Order: sequence, then C-alpha cells, then structure tokens
Amino acid sequence: MDFRDVTLQAIADFSGQLDSALEDLTSEQWRWRPTPTANHILWTVWHLTRIEDAWINWYLSDNGEKWKTSGWAEKFGLPVEDQYGMGYTSEEMAAFPAVPPTIVAGYRADVQASVEPVIRGLSATDLENTNPDRNPLHPRPAPTVAWVLARISVECSQHIGQVGYIRGLIPGHENWRS
Repeated sequence: MDFRDVTLQAIADFSGQLDSALEDLTSEQWRWRPTPTANHILWTVWHLTRIEDAWINWYLSDNGEKWKTSGWAEKFGLPVEDQYGMGYTSEEMAAFPAVPPTIVAGYRADVQASVEPVIRGLSATDLENTNPDRNPLHPRPAPTVAWVLARISVECSQHIGQVGYIRGLIPGHENWRS
C-alpha cells in the first residue's frame, strides 16, 4: 500500500459518508438553510465537487475540469469560468440555481470517475512537484502535489461534516445518524 491507495481510500470513505448524508432528502431539503446567511446542502455539495474537480482535473492533470469539458456549468445554469463558490454572499447563496439533486449527483459521479486514473498516474517523486502555471493560491507559492492530495481529503471531509450537520437541523431529520 502506498500514498495512492491511502488517498483513494480516503476519497472513497468520504464519498460514502456523503452518499449517506444525502439519502432520502427532498429537493426542498437540499436547499434548506438553517439561517438566512447559512449555506444549503445543494451549494455545499456543488462546492466540494467543484474543488475536487479543479484540484484533480486542472491542477494535477491536463484532463480539463469536468465543470467545463462535460457541460456541467450549463446544466447548473452558471458561468463556466471562476465558479468555485468561494466568497459567496448571502444573496448569491439564495440565488444559487435550484437544480435537481440528480444534476448534482451526475456532476459528482463524473468527477469521481476521473479521480482514480489521475491519482494512480502519480508517482512518489511527483509529491513535491508544483504546478505554478495553475496556481489558484496566487500570490502564495503553488502547492505541492502532496499538499493538494491532503487538501482534497481535508476540505471535502469538512464540507461533508457540514452537510451532515445541516441535515440534522432540518425539521424532521433530528434523529438522523450518519
């Protein structure tokens, strides 16, 4: 077992947790917000998928983000460029398109299908490499491949925890257990 196996196991584990947290939610529950300034589940799942898509298919490979190459931006009714969800205002959150959960699931499945070939294509010597031409953290230095792999697990896990928390606040779902 090496870093690829551990990374893929982490991604499979958090994906399974996300599937469990989303089980049996209605379209209305996907967009339910506990407060007017909170994120909803639909946005949170979209955001974590966008981040995973960008790191895997743009930063770590030349595949091109599924958001762009597979037409998901159009399916969501959002612009193709620079849409990751960072810095959204409460008004932008409220105006986020009410796409069906099947669209979100389709985008997520498309990204998930791209993960293993990219991760399996990495070598131990790649871990310290950077991609300065595609640095989303500019002006900070471009992150290493090792940092990106860890970040995917950390950020997606945090957002999946948020999804579970929001779900637990939805009236009628107080007794849900992940």
